[in-house]
Amino acid sequence: MFTRLAQRRRPRRPVFVLITAAAVAALLASGVALALISDGPGTFDVTVASNATSRTADLGNATVEYIGSSASNQSSGTGLFDPFVRLQGSPTEAGYNTCSQSSCGGDVTEFQSKTGSWTHAIPASAIPTVDCGGDLVGTSCWELFNDINEGNSAKYLSLNEVEVWLTTNARLTGYDATTGFVGATKVYDFTGSILIHDVNQGSGRGDLRYLIPVQPFNAGDLFVLYSKWGTTTGTAPDGKTWGSEGGFEEWKVRKAPSLQITKVADAATVSAGTSIGFVVTITNNGPADATGVTITDTLPGGPGIDWSENSASCAISGSPGTPPEVLTCGPVTLAANGGSLTVHLTSPTTAASCGTYNNTANFTSTNAGSGSATDLTAVQCGALVIHKNTTKGTDQRVSAAGAVFGVDGPDAGTVPDFSVTDDVTAAAPDEDADIGEVCVTGLAPGAYTVTETSPPAGYGAGSPAAGQSVTVVSGTTCSSATVATATFTNPPLADIQVIVTDAGSGDTNSSIVCAEGATTIPADAEDGDPDPAFDDTDETFSDLDPGTYTCTVIIDP
Repeated sequence: MFTRLAQRRRPRRPVFVLITAAAVAALLASGVALALISDGPGTFDVTVASNATSRTADLGNATVEYIGSSASNQSSGTGLFDPFVRLQGSPTEAGYNTCSQSSCGGDVTEFQSKTGSWTHAIPASAIPTVDCGGDLVGTSCWELFNDINEGNSAKYLSLNEVEVWLTTNARLTGYDATTGFVGATKVYDFTGSILIHDVNQGSGRGDLRYLIPVQPFNAGDLFVLYSKWGTTTGTAPDGKTWGSEGGFEEWKVRKAPSLQITKVADAATVSAGTSIGFVVTITNNGPADATGVTITDTLPGGPGIDWSENSASCAISGSPGTPPEVLTCGPVTLAANGGSLTVHLTSPTTAASCGTYNNTANFTSTNAGSGSATDLTAVQCGALVIHKNTTKGTDQRVSAAGAVFGVDGPDAGTVPDFSVTDDVTAAAPDEDADIGEVCVTGLAPGAYTVTETSPPAGYGAGSPAAGQSVTVVSGTTCSSATVATATFTNPPLADIQVIVTDAGSGDTNSSIVCAEGATTIPADAEDGDPDPAFDDTDETFSDLDPGTYTCTVIIDP
């Protein structure tokens, strides 16, 4: 934790808007120049009397802080920082993190960067960001540190110039004192005097903390830092100059974890009755351990959905239904340079599970921020169409609704699984309003048997009587070309009515007998079965299948 000696209200300053890399690319392509942030001139004092305190100065846009190295406000030791430029010169020093005097040329005052692994190009994306605080709360700042190594006999030093450039060229060339470098854009400039008292002992720590509002950059941009030290005139409190008289000054960034979370569905689409799943992975690609990493995932629910997971670091709370099930993983520590946690989520599905399942996993951490990842999977069901045809024509539908069908399929528990009646409402289960056509959607793909259990009024039993086998195809609807279709053909039925009347004598006896071929048709229930002779003058034979019928009427034999 960094503590400050005093807090004061900061003056009003411009509001900086963060822009995505894609937006910046479009901005640059349009020829619009990026704005330059400038600080100074003036003198800014961050000197402290001992390493038990820290002190902050507001430069106008940026903030600079000398951090006392007492145990209560700063950790020390190696491995906490990644240096990217080291300067060494006396009584002044200056240089960039792209090259040294020997590799870039130029005069000693302009290039005094030391060669070695501590001086190298660094991507802009590798500079850690923090909240600027103060009047810029909610705005991101680049966080830079400097390890100051002045000698024991001369601890006073001044920082007089700081510049930040964005470029894709790791070896800057064509420097001009007025226009800068060819192919580079300056986004920050400080000129003034930052007064420093180096009371901390040793190296390997961040003595000076410098916060600069983040400026838009492209994904491939390099972060180039120029600084100049020791040019403040006058006498320091120890009677010496503010010049660089000791060891090196080293700019560095804090080593930080870098978490990336991914969520990938097992498949973009599955057939109902097949399991769905997601793999959630969070990986630390940074050079430091990520601590307190926690994943939470409110799992999508639906009919037939019941989630399970396979990680010892995770658990699912709740039960299927409402409220939804929730996955929680951690908190865990993920090691630097590749430490990861993976959990596989799976759930069965049924024919009732059709639909899209959108799922977002979120993570938080104590030192690596937060984030989320989203993916989706779709459970596809199929449709079944039943045609009810008449024998009067090819693919000609019957003229009356009301046929009833039994459907037996993969979700068999009873036989049939369900019944559906041909109706004209377009409401489930028959989602087709046409007479003589039935459509049922939301079925699990697979093999089904469809049987006609009751014909419509005015028609005989459907053929085939034993039922039909069809295969419901995943993702089909009522109008799909590949929709499963069962067809039943029914004959229209007819009635025969024969009437014999007396001519007025009241003395006539008659009988009526009708037959299909050699088979006598039973009389209607009113007159008995079969008809006795000479007692029936009005006979109706109902619901007769197509065929040839012979009716014999006998009068007074």
